[in-house]
Amino acid sequence: MTSSSLIDSMLQDLDEILTEAHACLSDPAKLAAPMATLENFIETRFAEMKTAVADGGMSGDQRLHLAACMDRLIDLQAKTQARLQWFDALGADLAEMVDRG
Repeated sequence: MTSSSLIDSMLQDLDEILTEAHACLSDPAKLAAPMATLENFIETRFAEMKTAVADGGMSGDQRLHLAACMDRLIDLQAKTQARLQWFDALGADLAEMVDRG
């Protein structure tokens, strides 16, 4: 497999993982699996992608695809962070109600 096709394959895999994660944002139980897959992808394939880029560079289309994946990753992070903050605030409100109870 050439560096270019390896990069294309990895970008497609990343795109599919992000699509699955975004589809599960409203269901935390379902979100755990794609988030674990994303973590595994980053831990195991990111170095491979960096090597492929160093070996053969990236085409303009690949750069655009990577930029789109980065945007989706940032959006996913923001949405999951907002959900966590909402749960933290809810927990604090419930604890306050219990203390006043």
